[in-house]
Amino acid sequence: MIEISSIGRRRNNRRWQMLIGVFVAVFLFTFLVGRSGIKNEDVEAASLANFDPGYIISDYQMSNYNSMSEAEIQAFLTSKNSCPNRDYNYYQQLSAGSVATWHWENGHFVCLSEERFGDGETIGTGDTAAHIIWQTAQDFKINPKVILVLLQKETSLITDPIPNNYDYRKAVGYGCPDTAACSSTYYGFKNQVRNAAALFRTVLDGGWTNYPLGNNYIQYNPNAACGGSVVNVRSLATSALYRYTPYQPNAGAIAAGYGTAYCGAYGNRNFYLYFQDWFGGITDEGKEPEVLTKEKIMEENEKIASAGSDLELSYSAHVQNVGWLDDVEGGKVTGSSGHGLQMEAIKIKLGGEKTGIEYRTHIQDKGWEDSYRKDGETSGTAGQGLRLEAIQIRLSDELSKWYDISYRAHVQDIGWMGWVKNGEIAGTTGQSKRIEAIQIRIIRKNFDVSYRGHVQDIGWMNWMKNGEMAGTTGLSRRVEAIEIKLPDGLANKAEIVYRAHVQDIGWMGWVKNGATAGTTGLSRRVEAIEIKLDEETAKDFDVEYRVHAQDIGWMGWVKNGATAGTTGQSKRLEAIEIKLVNKN
Repeated sequence: MIEISSIGRRRNNRRWQMLIGVFVAVFLFTFLVGRSGIKNEDVEAASLANFDPGYIISDYQMSNYNSMSEAEIQAFLTSKNSCPNRDYNYYQQLSAGSVATWHWENGHFVCLSEERFGDGETIGTGDTAAHIIWQTAQDFKINPKVILVLLQKETSLITDPIPNNYDYRKAVGYGCPDTAACSSTYYGFKNQVRNAAALFRTVLDGGWTNYPLGNNYIQYNPNAACGGSVVNVRSLATSALYRYTPYQPNAGAIAAGYGTAYCGAYGNRNFYLYFQDWFGGITDEGKEPEVLTKEKIMEENEKIASAGSDLELSYSAHVQNVGWLDDVEGGKVTGSSGHGLQMEAIKIKLGGEKTGIEYRTHIQDKGWEDSYRKDGETSGTAGQGLRLEAIQIRLSDELSKWYDISYRAHVQDIGWMGWVKNGEIAGTTGQSKRIEAIQIRIIRKNFDVSYRGHVQDIGWMNWMKNGEMAGTTGLSRRVEAIEIKLPDGLANKAEIVYRAHVQDIGWMGWVKNGATAGTTGLSRRVEAIEIKLDEETAKDFDVEYRVHAQDIGWMGWVKNGATAGTTGQSKRLEAIEIKLVNKN
C-alpha cells in the first residue's frame, strides 16, 4: 500500500481541474454553484464551539460499526439526495467533448443514492452504494457514519445530484496526496471506501500512524510556512484522521465554519462539522467496543465453517496486538478476519507422532524465508510487527504419495482467496498486503480406477471411473465383458485382478490391468464378477464394487475379491460401479 501522507483538503479544487477548458465560462459558473457540496443548511448548522484538534472523534464513534443497518444507510442517502436533476440539455452540455462521464437513466441524473457498482466499478450494475458502505463497515469494524461523512467531505458525493466517473473513482480521496496525482491503484468507489476503512482500522488496532497518541506538531496547511501548533492527540480515532489528513484547521478556518480562510485546511474541520450536523455526538464515548482478545477472535473463528481434513493436523497463528492463538484442528480458521490485523507467524504440525509437513512464509521487508520450517517450528516473526504476505506448505515425499495439502488465505483488501495446494503460493507478493487468516486441510488423493463394459447391442461403452456406472439399467441389456485398470502413477507394479462368471462357461480365468474378462461376439451374459488388488497395493487400498442384476436391481457393495452378482440363477449383470478407497 502507498502510505498516505495527505488525502483530502481539496474537495473543490480537485473536482474542477478536470473540467477546465471543457465548458464555456458561464456554463462552468452554473455548474460550480450546483456542485459545491456545501448547502445552506450546512452553513447555518455549522458550529465549531467545541472543536478540539486533539480529540476530533472518539474511538467508540469510529468503531461503532453497527450504528446503521444497510436499510438505514440507504434511507439516509435518499434523504440527502433524491437525484432531482432532470435537465437533459444540461446533461448533453456536460457530456459534449468532456473526458468525464455522467450516468443518465430514466430521465434524470443518477446520484449516489441510486448508483450501483459492478465488477471493475462498472456503473449501473452490481451492489448499491449502501451495500458497499455497510459491508465495508462490517468487514473493518468502522462506523458507517464515518464512511458517509468521509464521502461528503472529500467529494460531496452524498449531496451531489450529478456525480461523474471521476468523482466515483476518487470517492474518498484515498491515494490522492496534496503533492502528487492520485494513484490509479486505488480508483473505484468500492476500492476507495474499503482502503480508507482499512487504514482507519489499522490505526485503531495500534498500527502505524504519523501522529500517535500524545503531543505532536501538526501543520495548518500543506505549506509549512503557514505554521502549526502542538496538539495533544488523545484518541486513536483522531490519530487515524490525522494519518488520513495530516493538517488541523487554523483560527481562520475555525471562524469560517464551512467556509475558507487564508492558509486554511478543511478536511478534519469539515469531517467534524458534517458528523456533528448529521449524526451528533462525535466525541461521545458511549459504550466502548468490546476489547479484542484471543478468546474473542477464536470465538469468531469457530463460527466459520470448517473445511474438514482427512489427516489430523493442527496450527496456530501469531496475530498483531494479540499474540499466539490456541491451536486449531485441520480445516478450521486461525488468525482473524474483519479486524484489519496481520498474521505475523504460524506453526503447523501433524497429529500424533506423525512428521512430514513443511512450510515457509513471505515476510514484510524480508521476502521469502531461506528454508522451510517443519513440524511445529515457527515460520515468520513474533514481536517485530512484520506481516506475513504469502505462504507455501507441502508434505514429505512419503505423505504426498497419498495426500494433498490444501490451504487458503484471507488477505487484506481481498478477503478469502481461492484454495491452493502442495507448495503453491497462498497470499500475495509485491503488493504489501497482509495475510489476516488461514485455513489448512489435508485431503486423500483421489486415485480413480477406470473400467468399461461391453453391452448387448451397443458394444464397448465409454470408460467410467471411481463409482460411476458402466453399463445400462432399465433396458434389459446384458453386460458381456468388462475391462478394469488402475491409474497411472499409483505404483509401478500395482495390479488389479478380476474374473467373470459367464453364461454356459462359469468362472473364467483371472485377468488383470485392462485385459478383457468375459466374452465378445458370443452373446453370452456376465452373471457375476470378483475383483481384487495385488497384495502390496491392498495394504493401502480397498477395491469396492457393486452390480445391477436382472430382476434384482442394485445389489450391495462388496470388496477385495468377494462375489458381486449371482451364480446358478441365469441372471444377467446389467451394470457395475467400482471405486478405489484409500485406507491411509
